[in-house]
Amino acid sequence: MSVNYRRCYEVLQLDAGASWEELRQQYKHLAQHCHPDRHQGDADALKAAEAALRELNTAYKILADYHKRHKRLPLGSASSRSDWQFQDTSKLREREEQLRVERRWSFLDLPVSRWMVIAFPGGVVLLVTMFLFSHSDNDGDVEAMDFSHELAPSSMRRKRAAHKEQPFFSYGDSWKKVVDVQGEPTAISGNTWFYGKSRIFFEDGHVVGWEHDKRNPLLVRGKVPGSDKDGDHLIHLGDIKKKVLKIQGKPLIMSERRWEYGPSFVEFRDGKVVRWHSSVLRPLAVAQPDARKD
Repeated sequence: MSVNYRRCYEVLQLDAGASWEELRQQYKHLAQHCHPDRHQGDADALKAAEAALRELNTAYKILADYHKRHKRLPLGSASSRSDWQFQDTSKLREREEQLRVERRWSFLDLPVSRWMVIAFPGGVVLLVTMFLFSHSDNDGDVEAMDFSHELAPSSMRRKRAAHKEQPFFSYGDSWKKVVDVQGEPTAISGNTWFYGKSRIFFEDGHVVGWEHDKRNPLLVRGKVPGSDKDGDHLIHLGDIKKKVLKIQGKPLIMSERRWEYGPSFVEFRDGKVVRWHSSVLRPLAVAQPDARKD
């Protein structure tokens, strides 16, 4: 059914070529003039106003629908458009789905999907972790230490061997022998190792001297070269208590027949040494770890 747009223009009192904004303003003006509230008390005028308002609303709706579909009025030019913008959204959903499938992120000018960009940093971290783990066994290797600048780093730690055929060291022995016999030092400074207040001096990784303190005995044998002082500060079976006290120092627990130095101890009979036990946790300055006089 054809629509008489010209009749709509006549109802709204518009000329051909009127803009959308002019249509809106004219409709508001006429609608206010035909409002029923303006004609209360006059039945005939009220009835005519209601009829005119219905015709006005019908004409405005027809022109508004046309403008919405064609972006212009039927008797106006294509350029006569208002600030009303009607967008065709019928294909937006289809386009959105297409973009979601085809979306790619550019990395180094290459099309890379999102999951690859997210997974790449995690893969790098995993490879680095595996590399470090596979080489972790070499962290504690100290066999190839260079003593040209420093005898031994303070981070080096070795456990003392509990049972050796010769539980002592002497002049010219290597630093490894000292560690096996005496245990790890309490401190290292240059070419000097400290065991409490006792000290051992090295040169090119070998023992060249020592200073013995009775409170921190060293398991040494022989004399310090160039000195007349006896370097054999060891306790032997048959030694008297005075010698033990001079070499080993004051015990933690003292009785007539037993002196205890922590986990180590020395036993006496008739004031002479008959037995001892030297623990690796608190070694005694004795000829061997355990001894008994028959």
